[in-house]
Amino acid sequence: MDEQIMRKIGLIHALAGAIFGVFTAFYFNVPGLTLISVLMIGFVFSYPLYVLTRKIFDLPDKEFSVKVWICKGYFLFFVVWIIVWTLIYNYRLSTSLIT
Repeated sequence: MDEQIMRKIGLIHALAGAIFGVFTAFYFNVPGLTLISVLMIGFVFSYPLYVLTRKIFDLPDKEFSVKVWICKGYFLFFVVWIIVWTLIYNYRLSTSLIT
């Protein structure tokens, strides 16, 4: 697969992870989430990106398999999502304590 396409796929997943991180920081306050439940939430919400990127870049299943997507797309989505979620949630929490 072309390196340029892999960069674009990574950018799409990172942007979607950032958007989902902002969304979950404001609207997703569930106490007691476990690691497995967070991994599954990330997988469920990022799987449509796998289908979308395969259609956008016309990639065959052999070239862009689920295994490749987990390494190059899901992992990036998950890391950006968790970082943005943590930062914005803590910022909201600290500003609500000040006022």
